[in-house]
Amino acid sequence: MKKIGIIGGTFNPIHLAHLYIAYEAKCQLNLDKVIFMPAGSPPHKKNEDILEAPLRYKMVLEAIKKYEDFEISNYEIEKEGFSYTYETLENFKSKDNILYFITGADCLINIEKWKNPDRIFKASKLVVFNRPGYDKESLKLQKNEIEKKYNTSINFLDIMDLEISSTMIRDRIKDGKKIDFFIPKEVLDFIRKNNIYNYCKNIKE
Repeated sequence: MKKIGIIGGTFNPIHLAHLYIAYEAKCQLNLDKVIFMPAGSPPHKKNEDILEAPLRYKMVLEAIKKYEDFEISNYEIEKEGFSYTYETLENFKSKDNILYFITGADCLINIEKWKNPDRIFKASKLVVFNRPGYDKESLKLQKNEIEKKYNTSINFLDIMDLEISSTMIRDRIKDGKKIDFFIPKEVLDFIRKNNIYNYCKNIKE
């Protein structure tokens, strides 16, 4: 029985915290591999200006290519319509694997607002990492309530708080500030080469 982690997101762009979280999940839960799942049309970000999916996919591919147990899937990108987590997990679930859905504290707090949360828990085990601004005691209370209600078990990742976000990286580019410290070199080179986020216009090197 293989243990497979799935970490989703818009990855707009992918950054070092994403890689760190995936790596810690793999080590702490003894996962066989972690699949990065760039979102196609996430229903909770309908009104946001999100970079086109093929570019986000290629940035993730560049970021993970040197990690042997990291993979990428274009399932949500190729899927028509909105991408719902329960559908993705059910697509990857089989009798030969156990899925671990790796997500942030905000997901745990809002999980019952997601579409078909019961099917998320049937298809996978939730793996939660903390985010800045979330109280750990409140998260524990929510964890206990969700576990009882859905007859499931939730794993907390023991990780350092890295205050890196894709929004912060895009804002730094707009402000003409370097982003070398927050993303893999391969991703930076790809952003620079393709002038993503108007990088060449805003960053004077």
